[in-house]
Amino acid sequence: MKPTGASLLATSLATSLLLSACGGGASSAQVDARKAAAALTGDDKQAAADNPQCKLFTPAELAKYIGEPVSAGRNAMGGCQWVTTKTRSDGSQGDVMVIVVPARYHERPTLAKACKEVPDVGEKGFVAQDMGGWVAGAIAGKDAVRVSLDGLTASDANAIALLKETIARRAK
Repeated sequence: MKPTGASLLATSLATSLLLSACGGGASSAQVDARKAAAALTGDDKQAAADNPQCKLFTPAELAKYIGEPVSAGRNAMGGCQWVTTKTRSDGSQGDVMVIVVPARYHERPTLAKACKEVPDVGEKGFVAQDMGGWVAGAIAGKDAVRVSLDGLTASDANAIALLKETIARRAK
């Protein structure tokens, strides 16, 4: 699985907690670190089953976009992440992510490899290669919608198709 900023920070916080822990109950710093990690993943607000982005797709539907089965969705940085059920020979896993944030946070990764505009998807639509997979995003109304794919059949076309379908399902 490719690391995300939130997962790296949460891992760092958890490691710090483990290294600094001594004896009985949790210190206030440990409690604060757990709260920060939960806020970054979204787990402090709702269960993944209640996350609107996690409700958009079933694992079977998403597997079609990356050519690998994925687990149930889990909270991830304002959205949802589905991780492949099998680990690759290098120890990594593929994934699919759907993230929705306010439109003001929309940003095209213009320096990313193969970044190109996708004018027929929302406003300021794009697709680009991203950490071995693909990312696509656009502004849809008051929100910025971003999807990422990392799997056997992940491609720019599949990322665009998932972005279009995500925007369409969110509009219902």
